Amino acid sequence: MTFDEALKHFGSGKAIGDALGVSTSRVSQCRSSGGFSYPMQCVLEKESGGRLVASRQDVPSAESVKGAVG
Repeated sequence: MTFDEALKHFGSGKAIGDALGVSTSRVSQCRSSGGFSYPMQCVLEKESGGRLVASRQDVPSAESVKGAVG
């Protein structure tokens, strides 16, 4: 799942953070890095009742993470 798909489903970064058990700052970091790790996607899939589907293809690459940080 992409960040935008999760945002559309949950409605806000805070709601995503609540579902994941992380801060809104961590959710913002995920957005900046290009999306959620596969384990985070799996949690969101479960929390969405399967309406969102985890996909390894949507995991941010190391290059996009590097670009977002440095």
